[in-house]
Amino acid sequence: MIGRTTLVYGGVAGLCLLLHNATMIAADRAGAPLLAGVLLSFVLVALTGYALHSRLTFRRPIGLREFLRYGLAMSANVPLAFVTTWVWHTPLGLPMLWAAPLASGCMMAFNFGLSRWAIAGRRLGAN
Repeated sequence: MIGRTTLVYGGVAGLCLLLHNATMIAADRAGAPLLAGVLLSFVLVALTGYALHSRLTFRRPIGLREFLRYGLAMSANVPLAFVTTWVWHTPLGLPMLWAAPLASGCMMAFNFGLSRWAIAGRRLGAN
């Protein structure tokens, strides 16, 4: 049976994926370099993801220490997002409309583990 945490995580992650993909596609259409799109997406998704995962997924208060830890954990996404998007977009030649969602799919499980560690630490039970 799927627990509440997993379901809520999926909803918040889905929203963050949509925000990331929309940011990447908009930045590409505006002519921004790939790295600029990744960095803009990081800022928007980190702020949104932290707030929603803290309050909804892991039911924890919002705090500076946890936000900084979450930001550090999610900063691993910057090179990961850049490389995975670059592979789909540049050598494979896919338009950003396809490259961004494919890269996002490559990063989802990685982000669950980092989010849980950053926000809940060892204090959280199974659900």
